[in-house]
Amino acid sequence: MTEINHKGVFKTAKVEVVDKKMKVFLALKSVQAEGAVPLSLEYLKDILNTSGVRYGIMFNVLEEIVEGKINDDRVLVAQGEYPQPGSDASIELYFSNNKSLKPQEHADGHIDYKEVNMVESVEKDAPIAKKNIATVGSPGTDVFGNVSPGVFGKDFPFTPGQGTYRDSNENTLIRASIDGIIFYDEKTHHLEVQKLFVVPESVDYSTGNLHVKSSVEIKQNIKSGFSVETPYNIDVKGGIEHAVVICGGVLKVKEGINGDGKTVITVGKELHSGYISNQVVRCNGSVYASFEIRNSIIECDNEVTLVRNNGVIIGGKITATNKITAPVVGNDYNITTELEVGVVLKHKEKYLKKLVEETEVQRQIEELKKQISYIAHKPDNNAKKMQLMNYKEIWAKCTASTIKIKNELKEIEAAYYNVSNPIVIIRNKVYPGTVIKIKDKVFEVKEILSKVTFKIENEKITYSHIK
Repeated sequence: MTEINHKGVFKTAKVEVVDKKMKVFLALKSVQAEGAVPLSLEYLKDILNTSGVRYGIMFNVLEEIVEGKINDDRVLVAQGEYPQPGSDASIELYFSNNKSLKPQEHADGHIDYKEVNMVESVEKDAPIAKKNIATVGSPGTDVFGNVSPGVFGKDFPFTPGQGTYRDSNENTLIRASIDGIIFYDEKTHHLEVQKLFVVPESVDYSTGNLHVKSSVEIKQNIKSGFSVETPYNIDVKGGIEHAVVICGGVLKVKEGINGDGKTVITVGKELHSGYISNQVVRCNGSVYASFEIRNSIIECDNEVTLVRNNGVIIGGKITATNKITAPVVGNDYNITTELEVGVVLKHKEKYLKKLVEETEVQRQIEELKKQISYIAHKPDNNAKKMQLMNYKEIWAKCTASTIKIKNELKEIEAAYYNVSNPIVIIRNKVYPGTVIKIKDKVFEVKEILSKVTFKIENEKITYSHIK
């Protein structure tokens, strides 16, 4: 900060130049002197001019100081113009990238689930995307009149991926080098055109296991004991039967999934299936089933939704970070069904491991209590004293470990339960035997409840009726 002092006939004025020469303040201090006269506009202009201030002077503020309308000790009297950023780089797409099959929820609570085309195809040499280059903004000027250049908007790399090329006449335009389907990741701006791998019938002994680097369309089923793996989308026109599926994109199964309770299906984005039965699913996005999820273990990083009005979740454990929505949960036989929301699944393994550590240390402490109690009843001698001293040292170490683990667990819990407004919505009925978990709170359903929403209020799970 530059400070320059000037003395007037009525006040001492100190010019303060701050914020990288972009702002000027006048610090005014009254001077008790006989025959003092009011400040003049010319005097204030003169001290600013003497200080080298040439740009952005607020003459109206100077007038208000002279007229006594401003009596502050420190007043902003000049301000430069900051250099402005230009437009950020952007991608102009020549195709629709709205590939989510998320059902639309209407105001009346009705869920509309419609078939859409998940595959965006393109012909060879067709334009598919164009990068709009970041531009430079307008220049700035500091209070001394020095000009600084404008700032460029944010930029990011955008290079042709597999199956694409740059237009020879327009470097920022990307075209398809093959006939195929478009794969575009909005987060990384990765763009490819892939050959669609089509299985005309089922994945079985006629095809063997599939490990491909393209999207896959399977006209019938994935048979028991076989596997399909791709970093892109999989569209199964039939069903999946006790198979291993690793899908980096969207997995769509028209009929449904039958598992063996052990084999895992892993999905990178969204899973859409008619039904899911006895299956273990790990999904980084959301899971949508048309009419049933039965005896399955599902973990997903967004939401689980039963789409049809008669859809039901029976048995198993469903975990979703943000929301679970179903018309019916459980049945008249009180089958145990667990619904859990409000957890960040990427922290789950670390959280459970720390809980095991805490339990093990507590077990050691309880065992030490028994040993110390047993030795305490023995006759006093040197051996007894040595044993007690040894156990007390171990006790101190265990106690220190307990404190350390509890502190670590508290930090992990904060991340594990860091979810805003998790919710469970039951649109028709939820039966006894259902357990609702939201973050670290538990609610056991003891009677049939109709049209309810579960959430946390006042540090406990409460439910309210849906109108």
